[in-house]
Amino acid sequence: MSLILQIHATQPLDHRLILPCRRGDDARKCGEKGVIRIALLGFVLLALGGCSSFPDDGPASRDIAKNAHVTGDKHYDLVKLDYRVTREVAANPPQPLSTLVSATSADRVGVIQDGDILQISIFQPSGEAISLPEAGAGMGSSGNGLGASGLPALLVDDQGRVSVPYGGDVEVAGLTPGQAADAIKRALRGRLINPQVLVNVQSSPANSVTIIGEVKTSGLIRLSPNNDTLVNIIATAGGALHPPADVVVAITRGGHTATAPLSLVLSDPAENVRLAPHDQVRLIYQQRKFSTFGALNKAMQTPIEDSNLSLAGALSKLGGLDSNNANPAEVMLFRFERPEVARALGLSFDPSAVRVPIVYRLDLRDPSGFFVAQRFEVQPDDIIYVPHADLAEARKFFEVVNDVSSVGYDVAITNAELR
Repeated sequence: MSLILQIHATQPLDHRLILPCRRGDDARKCGEKGVIRIALLGFVLLALGGCSSFPDDGPASRDIAKNAHVTGDKHYDLVKLDYRVTREVAANPPQPLSTLVSATSADRVGVIQDGDILQISIFQPSGEAISLPEAGAGMGSSGNGLGASGLPALLVDDQGRVSVPYGGDVEVAGLTPGQAADAIKRALRGRLINPQVLVNVQSSPANSVTIIGEVKTSGLIRLSPNNDTLVNIIATAGGALHPPADVVVAITRGGHTATAPLSLVLSDPAENVRLAPHDQVRLIYQQRKFSTFGALNKAMQTPIEDSNLSLAGALSKLGGLDSNNANPAEVMLFRFERPEVARALGLSFDPSAVRVPIVYRLDLRDPSGFFVAQRFEVQPDDIIYVPHADLAEARKFFEVVNDVSSVGYDVAITNAELR
């Protein structure tokens, strides 16, 4: 508040604050008024030296600059936001904290497993109906002239076998439907004349994955050779309920979990891993947000709804700066920055640091500052803060002094009247 001190130093103080008594005044009343006035003067002088005690919503810009480096304990770096900084930040884009690459599976999918339900159809080229008592009402001649046996749905037992009329128990676990049809055909050889066999897997809980969370349809989804990747399974479930940038995918297999943003899965083919039977896929909603404080038209936590949000776009969402109070030369963005970015900016920091605290300072009094703001992207958990201008702080001080002066005057008048 050096500006306010200068103003008061260059203006003469009211003599009534210093000389409480004039010739002809009542001495006792005059003395009491003088005590009040001198006490009020002391309060004003004390306020001038302790402006930081006034109500506010954050630090002044000078305090942020002063505390950027603390001897023996560096708290944060203060970086001027310009074209060079935007280039360095853009050249080191955020990397995911985790990946799904190691979770890809080499297991075979689409093969018959224990507990599968099979639909087996047997055709006889002779045109005569196949007489299989166990087939029940499914016997008869098909419309294309081939005799067909529509067997009831058959369960693959815990030994991996299925019981086929006239063929006995046929081992089908670990076989594809085509291979299982060949095995059944061999089992029927000598009992039927050149039978034709088709095998269809109606359900396969053992060859499925579970998908839950932020998808349109949760449940079991069967794996097949053309439907075994993560993106396929998410699409089969109807897709995610939220933008990919706000969704994290977690794959749990055998007690281990791997995670990655859905946006990364969609952009990097290596992250679109092949799934294994019994995998659990969970889509988790983690909305990206940034916070705002200070002399803005809105102080709030705001979602990042777009894939990329610039600093200029963020300020626009908030209705811009408060033109009556904001200091446009000191727009601050607080961020725990990645070490590779801090290194590219030439900052020194602890080599073991996972994140480096940085305050980016943008000057919007400079017209080029708006172009810089358009190129600088806001990231989740950023804090945008705009301090009050010095004139706004001075106005606040004078308002407080005026209020206190009015109270002091009222006390003096009341005291005099009581006397």
